[in-house]
Amino acid sequence: MNRQEKKEQRERNEREWAAREAGLGFYSVTVPAPPHPHTAVGVVAGYRRESPTQAVVSMQEEARELGADGVLGVSIIAVGTTTSLYIAYGTAVRWAQSE
Repeated sequence: MNRQEKKEQRERNEREWAAREAGLGFYSVTVPAPPHPHTAVGVVAGYRRESPTQAVVSMQEEARELGADGVLGVSIIAVGTTTSLYIAYGTAVRWAQSE
């Protein structure tokens, strides 16, 4: 691996770790419903990112902007012909208030 490739790999790794840290503390699952009451806010997506993690974090950011507490039914798909880009999508939800 030459110097430029090493630099590009290091930058990709840094973006990946930044994305992981940004996604911490936000509820995102592949199951369609959690074991507690919630209200659907809408469908959210993280579009065309270079890693699945970055796509999920982008989706979570969109959900936060809607005031959601989490995302249910998360799916991740790869798109593209020569290089894979990823899209994550799911249903943004707000938890029901405890009585």
